[in-house]
Amino acid sequence: MTQLTFRTWLRAEIKAILEGREASTPLILWCDPELEWREMLIGAAESGAFELWADDKHELVLREELRAAPPKPRVVWVPRRRQDLTFLKVLELQAEKVWTESLFSALVRFGVKIAPEREPELRPLLPSYAREFLDKPLSEWPESLSAGQASAELLTDDLILEVLAHPEDAIDKRFGPGLMSVFARRLKDDFGLPAPSEYRDERDWRVEATSRLLVTDAVIRVPNDPPPERDRIIREGSLRERSRKMLERWMKDVELMPVFEELSLEADKRLSLGVWARALPTAPPVLASRAAEEAVFAKLTSELSKFENLESLIGKLIEIAGTARDHAQGFWGGRARDPVPWATLADLANAASVLQREKRACLRWKSVRDAVDWFTSGGWLLDEIGERLIRDDQNVAGALREIRARLRRAYLRQLDEVNGVFSELLARAQLDELGLKFAGQLLAELRESKGALAVLVLDACRYDLAERIAERLNRGEPVERARVAPARAPLPSITALGMAFAIAPDPAQLSVDLGDGEARRWRVIEHGEKRDLSLAASRREWLRIRFGVKPASFHDVKQVLEGRPPTPSESGRLVFVFGDEFDTAGHEGELEFGGAEGYIERYARAILKLREAGYSTVACVTDHGFIHWSPEKDEILPAPDGDVRWKSRRAIVGKHLEHSSALRLPVPQSDLECMVPRSIGAFQTYGGIGFFHGGATLQELVVPVLKAEWPRRTEKVPVVIGQISQILSLSPTIRLQAGVLPGIGARSTATGRNVQIRIVEPATGRRLFHSRTPVAIQTDGSAVEVALARTSGESCARGSRLRIEARDADNDEILDQREVELKVELTEWD
Repeated sequence: MTQLTFRTWLRAEIKAILEGREASTPLILWCDPELEWREMLIGAAESGAFELWADDKHELVLREELRAAPPKPRVVWVPRRRQDLTFLKVLELQAEKVWTESLFSALVRFGVKIAPEREPELRPLLPSYAREFLDKPLSEWPESLSAGQASAELLTDDLILEVLAHPEDAIDKRFGPGLMSVFARRLKDDFGLPAPSEYRDERDWRVEATSRLLVTDAVIRVPNDPPPERDRIIREGSLRERSRKMLERWMKDVELMPVFEELSLEADKRLSLGVWARALPTAPPVLASRAAEEAVFAKLTSELSKFENLESLIGKLIEIAGTARDHAQGFWGGRARDPVPWATLADLANAASVLQREKRACLRWKSVRDAVDWFTSGGWLLDEIGERLIRDDQNVAGALREIRARLRRAYLRQLDEVNGVFSELLARAQLDELGLKFAGQLLAELRESKGALAVLVLDACRYDLAERIAERLNRGEPVERARVAPARAPLPSITALGMAFAIAPDPAQLSVDLGDGEARRWRVIEHGEKRDLSLAASRREWLRIRFGVKPASFHDVKQVLEGRPPTPSESGRLVFVFGDEFDTAGHEGELEFGGAEGYIERYARAILKLREAGYSTVACVTDHGFIHWSPEKDEILPAPDGDVRWKSRRAIVGKHLEHSSALRLPVPQSDLECMVPRSIGAFQTYGGIGFFHGGATLQELVVPVLKAEWPRRTEKVPVVIGQISQILSLSPTIRLQAGVLPGIGARSTATGRNVQIRIVEPATGRRLFHSRTPVAIQTDGSAVEVALARTSGESCARGSRLRIEARDADNDEILDQREVELKVELTEWD
């Protein structure tokens, strides 16, 4: 009996009356003056359970229609009291039953436990409540239904947030006008928020409600020094706790975040939270008010800019690193469309920490091998933070720009100091004491594996860049897929030599010289061969013959990303992919101004696409590294004397060379010698570009060999679009998450995938929004928030139904889709 629902109970009551007499055509005249039964009757009559007339028509019209209708058992609903019937009075006499029972009484008969004294307060709520519980078994109805419980279940906390965060909709559109008084009561009694009726319009109410949430959040975060807006503080207890949870949900819901950003900016104009936050003696925890977050940020950066001593500045940055990191992860630091640059400050604090940690590391070195071990075990992080300090970040402005400039100078000095010590050790050692093989030797070891192998041959891939590519490949994987091993570049560390030593399995078989005549150029020949491996076309032909690779097995990164790489069966299980983005961008200044992050993502995507094509092992080798340095005029050294046969900014090659300070090192597999300036000095320079290679710093000489391996049979993780029903912004954010893959936590065969997001108009296929770059979805189940960009020139009307599509970036497979409603107007001029 407890599994009986109110729908089935009501249907049984009606059918018992209509089917009770066989000799006549029974009629139920359902009198409903309180308008509480109509929706329940419509629900009970679904699927043709009985015939229902439920239109609100004049009694005379209804009587004539009934007279003209063929006789049939039916229920006729009328919004009148029985004693108020007029033209339908005649039907009252003919009806099998005139229903006058209230919904309250019927629910009690159904079995719902309601105390009689609660009827007055419950009657306004019962129609809505009964509709919500129409299909729930009696066992799930409350033990003792109260008005408060009914209000909370009809107007849930989530629904109240929906109302607050949808200013484009009238309030009663969300739940109907009959519950407005209940809504107002819940706001006041359960959240400590004002009712809409107290303000000039619904927008004004929303801004004021947001103001109270911001002020109360400030009180929660800084209880001992609350803001002055005491009249807006929600009192302690359950009201404050419930409002706090609602605010947190609001700031984390990707669908509703744009409205919070909009309303909170308006709310801040009514408050003095910025002034209050700046006056606090210490930086507060993360706050919900942008004005407060901006004030705290401005105060911290102003204090930092006053440190004249670099060590004091670095010490203070390390001290506030945790604060900056916490605020960077807050709404205004990490999720807002227009963030406060806490993330930049956190990056600078992290840079200061690395500089401080590695400041004296070089003083512990006793040999060149010590230097290599330091560099490959984490010293390369200096170069990663150096790139972040050097690149032109538009988010760095005001005091942060000068702070970053000072840290950049500190990094360059530290780069010089580290390599100065390395140069001194190298002057007294042999290059073999580095304990490093050439990259081609390590590549030959990788080729011994039985699986299909893809080799990326990258120009100027410095050690830290390879570590970042590996980190990107390993992110979210159940086991480590990629790791980096150190190798050695030949001297001078240039492409003409480095590429040959990066691919040749036995460097002892190579012969290096500079040719004859005045126009000397490098030549690298393998014994018994005539092809010059210093030339790109000759290297490809040598690889084709040396390893039996098919002519179609040579591609560049662009071709892999934009086309379809050959399968192992098409390539002979070995494919070579060439990329020169790091070198080209460096020489053209792009790497200095824009950073390497885009190129790292590009190479990682290429590797994953090769994995998708069937190459279970992917290796990356490179020719040389590089340094960023812009020497002053007094830092330019005179060139060595002697039989100079080749020269560059970082190396002079010849015989019988002499110089007062430069290092003399052998050119491998030749009778030539190479002189390089100590540390990061230069013999000659031109232009303003600070992208240098050719010398013998750790960054130029120690090169990476990256190896990534996957099982031959893998399963890509499913992808799910997070809950979203409306697009409320011109720059929407979509949440993606790994779907359920049974046993994913223990299965090393699971792999992540790259995903593209687009929002299209279903009827035409027009793309209205899209993700700028593919998004990596990992197997660890972590969610990713994707900010979408507008497709320029497209327009679409508010209220249109659109479709979000998540597609595999490698093969365009649709992984998940969700229908949404566009709640903003898209015009060509947005």
